[in-house]
Amino acid sequence: MAYRATLQGHEVRYVEADTEFARFALASPKEQTALMRAYIDADLLVLDDLFLARRISEPAAELLQSVVHQRYKRRASIIVTSNRVVQDWGKYLGDATMGTTILDRLMHRAAMLEFEGKSYRLKEAAARMAVTADADQ
Repeated sequence: MAYRATLQGHEVRYVEADTEFARFALASPKEQTALMRAYIDADLLVLDDLFLARRISEPAAELLQSVVHQRYKRRASIIVTSNRVVQDWGKYLGDATMGTTILDRLMHRAAMLEFEGKSYRLKEAAARMAVTADADQ
């Protein structure tokens, strides 16, 4: 979806969520302001692998809440990918109310896609292993 948006001339900001939150926390105030502006101003923001490390820091949680809130007010699109169920987001944020606030804004005008099944990475690895095993015989 992000690729298609770029083809249509939209500005897309893609970030690996946990890595970007850590980067933001280490940035100078001037850099934080520039990063926040980039998160908010893009036509589409993609937060990939949110809660990959499960728990995020308090500053990261506050950043996430602020970005979601600002983008919600602008009616700007966000794509969030996560392997974590939304019912546990409050636990990963360390604050159930913050989790509810973020989810409220994300889901109000959202299309939610939930996928079940095996990871394509695991499926590809199993196929490679099978090919290697056949070649060894």
